[in-house]
Amino acid sequence: MKLKSFTLGLLPFSFLAASCAHISTQREVGVTQNMQAHEEENQINNAERLLALGRFEEARSAFINFQNNFPQSRYFQSSRLGEAQAFEYLENWDMAIKIDRDVYLKTNKLQPEIAALASYRMSFAYEATGDDMKALACLLDANSNGKYLPPEISKAEIPARLAAYYGRMGRDQEATKYLNEAEKGIDQVRTEKHEVDTVWLAKTYLQMGTVSTNQLSADTFDSVIESQKMVQVYLIKAIQVNDATWSLRAVDQAKKTYQNLYTLVESQSDRQTQADMGGSLIDLIDQAELFKPLSGQKVSEKEKDFFAFAKSVKTKTENLLYQSKATMSLTEESQKLNGLKRAGRVKAEKLLPEEQTLPIKTPPKIVPTEDPNL
Repeated sequence: MKLKSFTLGLLPFSFLAASCAHISTQREVGVTQNMQAHEEENQINNAERLLALGRFEEARSAFINFQNNFPQSRYFQSSRLGEAQAFEYLENWDMAIKIDRDVYLKTNKLQPEIAALASYRMSFAYEATGDDMKALACLLDANSNGKYLPPEISKAEIPARLAAYYGRMGRDQEATKYLNEAEKGIDQVRTEKHEVDTVWLAKTYLQMGTVSTNQLSADTFDSVIESQKMVQVYLIKAIQVNDATWSLRAVDQAKKTYQNLYTLVESQSDRQTQADMGGSLIDLIDQAELFKPLSGQKVSEKEKDFFAFAKSVKTKTENLLYQSKATMSLTEESQKLNGLKRAGRVKAEKLLPEEQTLPIKTPPKIVPTEDPNL
């Protein structure tokens, strides 16, 4: 009887020991999961930091390492989006599009905030490859899903980019509408953020003011000029923020745009075409100079660099056009029409009846289950 009593007395202790072991195992699993989650966040944050600092090749490698280390992470698709953006900044447009499109199709239903961002980023890459219709389609898709995007993108960047696109299409009414929307949006976001980080602000202004010249040609020259006129003020504002990384990139972007435009003007063999294009370039630079700081105002070295470069391009263009004019021996009437101080464009208040019936090409709509390239 004593032995039996002793044996029965051990049973509760055995259950207690097993229960404690189970709890201990759960705690160990919980600690391991917390450590992994912490490591995931550290790695993804580091990759995003490298991207924000403009260290794009390092950022791309960091995003790929994250994907290899944490293939089941909830941040996996976000890391692929970061990788695509690094490719975008490295001007590998095809890879950026390939990744963005795949991310869009895989996240559209369950992670709409990632899909909307993928659609937005695709607009930059498609623009750089010269596919304006797909770029516009991506912008409109992202705009319709703006509630899933950060407010600086939905309220400021997308409207500014839409204004640039409609401006290049000659649809001034839509362009003005979106430009006003962008201006109100950036003011609203700045007010809501209270303390504005210069990195964020300069990057936002840069993306609002960027127009690709990657596919610049004589046929696209006027449309690029019109797009840049719509939004180049934001490039200048990005420069004025004076951020070490993104303001410097804004300077490079603005200088690249002016240089590419001038190079195309200079390459024209037809003097009349050269005069027309050169006059448009000077008009663009004149518009930028309206935002030049007044004498006595504090000016950053980045601003000085940009405006000095703009002035040099304007001077070279003027010299080129005066030379062309002497070569062409224009009549007095032609000189008035093609001189640097030309009459402004007359905009008709109403369309002619036959013009009202002209079809307007609409961009293709992205269907989540379809490849946007098809």
